Amino acid sequence: MVRGLWQDIRYAGRVMLKARALTLVAIVTLALGIGANTAIFSVVDALLLRPLPYHEPDRLVMLWVDLRARGGPATEWTGPSQHFDWKALHDVFDGVTSFRGWNATIVAGPIPEAALGEQTTFEYFDVLGAGPELGRVFRQSDDIPNAPRVVVLSHSLWMQRYGGDASVIGQVIPINGEKHEIIGVMPASFRAALVTTAALWRPLRLNPANPSRDVAVFHTIGRLRKGVSLAQARAALATLSKQFERTYPETDVGKGVNPVPLQEQQVGEMRLALFVLLGAVGFVLLIACVNIANLLLARASGRMREIAVRRALGADRMRIVRQLLTESVVLALAGGGLGVLAGVWGVSALKAIAPDGTPRIDEVGIDRVVLAFAIVLSFGTGVLFGLVPAWHAARDQFTRALAQGGRGQIGDGGGRARRILIVAELALALMLLVGGGLLIRTFVALQNADLGFNPDRVLAGFVLPPPVAYKTNEQRVAFYDAVLERAAALPGVTHAALSSVVPLGGDSDIDFLIEGRPQPRTTADALIVWYREVSASYFTTMEIPLRRGRLFGAREMTPLVVINETMAKTHWPHEDAIGRRIRFGDSPWFTIAGIVGDVHVRGPRGSNRAEVYIPYWFMPEPGVNVVLKTAGAPTLLAEPLKSAVKDVDPAIAVAGIATMTSMIADANGASRFYATLVAIFAALALLLAAVGIYGVMSYTVAQRSQEIGVRLALGAAERQIFALVVGDSLKLAAVGLALGAAGGIVVARALQNLLFGVAGTDPITFSATAALLVIVAFAASYFPARRAMRTDPMEALRAD
Repeated sequence: MVRGLWQDIRYAGRVMLKARALTLVAIVTLALGIGANTAIFSVVDALLLRPLPYHEPDRLVMLWVDLRARGGPATEWTGPSQHFDWKALHDVFDGVTSFRGWNATIVAGPIPEAALGEQTTFEYFDVLGAGPELGRVFRQSDDIPNAPRVVVLSHSLWMQRYGGDASVIGQVIPINGEKHEIIGVMPASFRAALVTTAALWRPLRLNPANPSRDVAVFHTIGRLRKGVSLAQARAALATLSKQFERTYPETDVGKGVNPVPLQEQQVGEMRLALFVLLGAVGFVLLIACVNIANLLLARASGRMREIAVRRALGADRMRIVRQLLTESVVLALAGGGLGVLAGVWGVSALKAIAPDGTPRIDEVGIDRVVLAFAIVLSFGTGVLFGLVPAWHAARDQFTRALAQGGRGQIGDGGGRARRILIVAELALALMLLVGGGLLIRTFVALQNADLGFNPDRVLAGFVLPPPVAYKTNEQRVAFYDAVLERAAALPGVTHAALSSVVPLGGDSDIDFLIEGRPQPRTTADALIVWYREVSASYFTTMEIPLRRGRLFGAREMTPLVVINETMAKTHWPHEDAIGRRIRFGDSPWFTIAGIVGDVHVRGPRGSNRAEVYIPYWFMPEPGVNVVLKTAGAPTLLAEPLKSAVKDVDPAIAVAGIATMTSMIADANGASRFYATLVAIFAALALLLAAVGIYGVMSYTVAQRSQEIGVRLALGAAERQIFALVVGDSLKLAAVGLALGAAGGIVVARALQNLLFGVAGTDPITFSATAALLVIVAFAASYFPARRAMRTDPMEALRAD
C-alpha cells in the first residue's frame, strides 16, 4: 500500500511538471486561498481557541452587577461592598480581586511622564496566577488604609526607565505627588486584565469596615474553586443577592450578579466578526477550489486515452480515482506550502491594520496549531477540488476513448459539471460581494454620522492634579483656571475648554433630584443622568448647538446647568425644562439655563442618553480634559499644551493627548478592519470568478470550434457568434446571480449585528454587486467570444 502510494506521488510530480502552466496557476490560486484562511485562523486561534495567559484560565470569571431587573445593564461595574461580599463566598471562589484604571504621573526627571496603570486589591496577581520576575507582588498589609505606598512595574517600563537593572527593587519614585517603593517587576509575558498597556500597579487600599454599597467604580474577577461550575457559581451568587435585597432594600433591590467567563468577556463582540471573516475566507477558498476543479476537468478530458489504456490494462475505477486524487492532494499541499508563507505575510498585515485595543493581537502568529490547520486544510482542499474531476475521468468510457484514438472528446468532456461549478462560483462570489458591500456602507455611514459636535481640528489631553497637593476644591479650581488661561493663550488656539469627560472617552453618571417631585425611596428608584463638568467655553469649542435658553458664563457664580434634548424630553416631556431646578447629592440646587443638542458620547452606535453639563467650579472632578480648537493641524499643539501645563505645575503631565478625529477613527476601527478585510476577500473572489468564467468560455469555444465553423460556413454573422458565446456566459451569470442573491440575504442576516445605517436587504448594495458581477462575466467572456468570431471555417471543419 505504501509503495503504491509512493508511486502515485512520484507520478503526480511528473504530471505536474509536464503541465507546468496549469500547475503554476493552481498553486498560486491555492496559495491565495489557503494563505488567507491561515492568516484569519491564526487570529481566531489566538482570540477564541487559545487559553488566556493565566494559570488555569478556565476558572476565571468576570463578575458584573446585573441591573436588568431595574431596567439597567447586565454588566454594570462593581463597588467595594460587592468585592467584600463575593470574596466571603469561600465555597465558590478561591479568590476575588477588584481593580480599575489608573492615570499615573511619574516625576523622575525634568519632564513628568504620564503612564497608564491599574489600582488593584492585593489578591490581583494571585487570582490571575501570575508571579513576579523580580521582587514580590502585593501582600495584604500593602492593601489597607494609610499603608505605605508600593508599586509593581511592568517589564517594559522596567526596561525603558531602568534598563533592566535589578537594583530597582527598593527604590522610591514619586507618582502623582506620592512616594512609592518599587517592590516588584512583572515578566514580559504578563498581560493586565483591564488596561492592556498597563505599565504599573498599586494597591487600592480599600477600607473593609464600612464599604459603600452604592457606587460602581471597579472591575472584579473571581477564581472559581476547583469543581465549582459556572452554573453553580451563578446560583450561589443569586442566593446571596436575594439575601442582600432583604438586608439592604434601600440599595440592593433589583441588583443581581452576572458572572461571565473571562475569555468570553475579553473577546466580547469580536466573536461574531471573527466568524464572519472566517466564513469570508472560506468562500474564497471554495471559489479557488471550483476554479481548480474546472481546470482539472478540462485536463482530465484531454487525458482520456491515457486513462483508457490504464483501464484496459486492468486498473479498476477506484485505482484511477486514487491516482487522480493523489495528484490533486500533492498539488494542494504544494499550494498549501506557499500559502503558509503567504499566511505569515498576511498575519503581519492583519496585526498592522488591526484596531487599537484588539485583545491579544500581539499573540497572533503562525504556531504549531495554525501550521497543523494549514496542512489539514490543504489536504482537505485537495480532496475537495479533485473528487469531481477524478470521478468524472474514471467513468466507464475507455472503450470509446480507445476507438477514437484519443481524438476529440468523450461526451461533453465534463462541460455540464464545469457549468455547474461556475454557477456555484458566481453565487459564492455574489454572497461575498454583498457582505463586503454592506460592511463598506456601514463604515461609510459611521464615518459620516452626525455625532452632535464638530471633531475637526480638536485636540484633547487629560490632566490629573495629585490629591496630596490639591486637597481642596478651591485648589483644584485654581489649577484648572490657570491651565485653561494658558491653553487659550497658545498660538494657533482659537478656543480652549475643560471637560471632565470627552465624547468617546468614557462616561460618568450621577443621581439627581428634581425640585417639587418626591424623593426616591430606594436606590432602584433614583433618577440617574450622565454628567460632564465643563467650562463655559466647552460648547463653543466643540460646536454643540444651543437649542433653547442660554449657556452659563465663565465663572458665573449663579448655580446653572445646561441639559441635552434627551434629558428635557425624558423628565419634562410635556412642560418647559428651562427654569426647573435639580440637585446632585449635597450640591446646591442648580437651575436649568439652556438646552443643547444631543451628543453621541459613545459613538454613532450608542443611543442618546440624558446628559447634564455642570460648571466645573461648583463640583470640580479630580482630573479634567483640556480641549483645544485649533486654526491649523491640532497635533502641532501637543507639545505646547504640555509646556502650558508644566508652567502651571512642573509635576503634572498631560496624558492621552489625541485629536477627536483620531478618537472617532479608533471608535470605528473595528468596522474599518472588518470592511477592509471582507472587501479584499470579495475582490479576490471576483478575480477568481473572472478567471473561472474565462477558462470555461475559452474551453467551450475550443470544444465547439467545429460547430462555430459550420455556423460561419452557413452564413452566420460574426456578431451572432459573439452573442452566442457572451450569451452563454451571461446565462450562467444569471443563474449564479439568482442563487447568490438568495444566499446574500442569508449573509446579510448573519451580519445584522455588525451593520449600521444600512438595511441587510439594501437594494443599492444588491443591485451594485449584481451589476458588477454581470460586468465581470461579460468581460471574462469577451476575449473568448472575439476568438470565436475569428474562427476560420475551413480550419475548423478540417479539425477532428
